[in-house]
Amino acid sequence: MATTIIMPKLGNTVESSVIISWNVKPGDHIDKDSILCEIETDKATMEVPAGVEGTVLALLHKEGDDVPVLEPIAVIGEPGEDWQKGSEAGQASTAEETPATQTAATSVFSSAGGADKHASPRARQAMARLNVDIDSIARGSGPEGRILERDVIAASTEAVSPRAAEAKATPFASETAAPKAEAPEVKAPEVKAPEVETPAAGSAPLASDLEALGPFTDTPIKSIRKIIAERMMQSLQSSAQVTFNTSAPAERLLALRTRLKNSDPALGLSGVTVGDLVGFAAIRVLAKYPRINAHVLDTTIRSYAHVHLGLAVDTPRGLMVPVVRYADTLSLRQFSEESKRLTKGCLEGTITPDELSGATFTVTNLGSFGIESFTPILNSPETGILGVD
Repeated sequence: MATTIIMPKLGNTVESSVIISWNVKPGDHIDKDSILCEIETDKATMEVPAGVEGTVLALLHKEGDDVPVLEPIAVIGEPGEDWQKGSEAGQASTAEETPATQTAATSVFSSAGGADKHASPRARQAMARLNVDIDSIARGSGPEGRILERDVIAASTEAVSPRAAEAKATPFASETAAPKAEAPEVKAPEVKAPEVETPAAGSAPLASDLEALGPFTDTPIKSIRKIIAERMMQSLQSSAQVTFNTSAPAERLLALRTRLKNSDPALGLSGVTVGDLVGFAAIRVLAKYPRINAHVLDTTIRSYAHVHLGLAVDTPRGLMVPVVRYADTLSLRQFSEESKRLTKGCLEGTITPDELSGATFTVTNLGSFGIESFTPILNSPETGILGVD
């Protein structure tokens, strides 16, 4: 019987993944350890093993497709097998074998029409945050119509407020008032202006104009960068953000860095960087001010007893924020070592999705780029972020 391979759920917050490349094609014979494809979430790149031995009967999505978790992506069976008849059974058996940690959590809503609608926890939070009614979403893009966070964001951007619609439909009072007596029409002499063709405001450049710009290179925007942009826009739209700038002398900080660099190698502190010192200091401050070591959950501010520090890392694939778990319990040496391990994982593409979620506060440092001032954007649902330059 043919087996349907589904898109794995790589972490509790992952709702979909992009198929970057297929390593197999229909007709290939593979074993259970063969790598079917490489996928990319908004946080990391992973390989998907086949898990079963057999012949690749079908690939259900093409490279570049953004596929919701637990949706079928490939079919494996015997050569010549009619997989379309047995795909439902195969999918069911594959889903049963999926570990509990990979199952998709789903919330059920009853709409005004009486029909049940399924929404993921993140979609439910987005509905409350963006004030989106579930009835405004006819069907989600997830498996079996499940509503995902991106469906809620799309609904919020497409929605037109009733007041705006009413204003658009109702003419202004000046337009409905009784007509005034018309004054005699006086025609001015007709003067013809030179006929000059001008493009309409906001219109796209003509093809001839683009060709005149000379040679060019098109670079596709990968999924992770699209998602980063969407999340940044969502953060700005869903929360009131304010930035405070201040300066502080760094002589003592640099002096401490020099002392550590020249310290006994047995102490393991010679590799501590200025960024490590700033992060370590932030951890000590956060322990004293729990309101900024917190998450905003609908109408609740949840303060955490421990600090899980997010560190913004610039990589060739885009911005990543690995999390140092229980950072307040680590020594300076341990914090420095863990920070370097996570940063290396981001740069090499070996970081796991779970290592990129759950921060209670984030530190982002652009000082190495010569930036003198910038406006960091909140990593929702966190209540604060520290930008260092």
